[in-house]
Amino acid sequence: MSKRSSRSFDPHDLQYLQRIGSRWYARVPVPNRLRPRLGPYLRRTLETSDLREAQRRRWDVVTWARGRFQEEAPAPEASGYAAFLSRLKVAGPAEDVNVLTGEPMTNPAVDALIDQVEAYRGPDKDERVEALQDFIAGREPVSAILASYLEANPKRSPTTAANYRKAVDLWIEKHGDRPLRGVTRRKALEWLEEVGKGKARDTVQRYATVLSHLVDWDCRMDEKPPLNPFKDLVKGLGKKHSGGRETYHPFTSGELKAVFKALDGRDDLKAAAMVSLFSGLRLSEVFQVVRMDIDGVDCYVLPDGQGKTDNAARVIPVHPRLADVVIPNGLKASAASVAFGRKLDHLKLGDGKVFHSLRKNFAGALERMGCPELTAVRLLGHSPISISYRVYSKHRDAAALREWVERVHFKLD
Repeated sequence: MSKRSSRSFDPHDLQYLQRIGSRWYARVPVPNRLRPRLGPYLRRTLETSDLREAQRRRWDVVTWARGRFQEEAPAPEASGYAAFLSRLKVAGPAEDVNVLTGEPMTNPAVDALIDQVEAYRGPDKDERVEALQDFIAGREPVSAILASYLEANPKRSPTTAANYRKAVDLWIEKHGDRPLRGVTRRKALEWLEEVGKGKARDTVQRYATVLSHLVDWDCRMDEKPPLNPFKDLVKGLGKKHSGGRETYHPFTSGELKAVFKALDGRDDLKAAAMVSLFSGLRLSEVFQVVRMDIDGVDCYVLPDGQGKTDNAARVIPVHPRLADVVIPNGLKASAASVAFGRKLDHLKLGDGKVFHSLRKNFAGALERMGCPELTAVRLLGHSPISISYRVYSKHRDAAALREWVERVHFKLD
């Protein structure tokens, strides 16, 4: 017997009780969100005119009512990249054709979802934006790439097909069912090292080969296909995650002061270094960005096709320290790199300390502040984010990025 049903009798205890005529009923209020379907109350007869018995029986009705509320409660909206991508696919293609003019037009259903993303404030906004970008760009998730590849190669043995599915499942388990475009070599190598622990080298090689083939398949129609991050990946196992490339290190606080002191008399180099330090731009990007106002936010914009990689295009709010800094005209990135290197040679800072170290300093500052990873990759250009400037050009998104950029601080004096 429950504690409630064993309580001593109280003639004034009428909680959940209603008397109609000589009979007692249990009446349980319905939550507001369910009232359009269930009404204000759920009510059941208690089959008694005795108050003491009604007080005992009411709890069975309360338990039943609460179970009903759970059944009727709307399922929470699925969140995250995959859920929003599914909604976009249901909405139809990103572009449609105007039946009156025959001209291409934005699909109104997709347009409505873009508006939702702009106004959305939930914790998975970055994932929704990423799904929107991939959808608009027509980037297929890895599962769709695999299906297309196997369909085009029907003569592959069941064992080979199973090997392909296994490798893709391992990738999805770690990184989700997302496009392979934009995957960096570092990301690919870190994944391969993780899934390859305790496995034979041939097995690890097979994983890398499968993903490499799928990247090539996905990019087969590209005029200038991007570098394949999985190609010859096994050669990098056991080495640093850089895959054999030169490793760059950020400057220490004291080194930063020494670097900018050494740049006295070279205003062009100092301006380029300032921009990189407070924006995270690569040296080549410093001379390619366009500065423009986006809904009241002063921004550097690196258009598609201008950066070092396919993922480089991005929007970066201008740091207050750069308000009056003008990127020098006439100075080429190659010449700036040589001149900057000569300045550093005199400082004897050691290996891995180059112009790119300024970008490392910016990235490190974001990390120390606890900047969300997806926000950091927006600013640093490690993930494809330039497909729909409409989303990022809205003041609320640019302003959100600006909040992180403005918090970056370095003492240079």
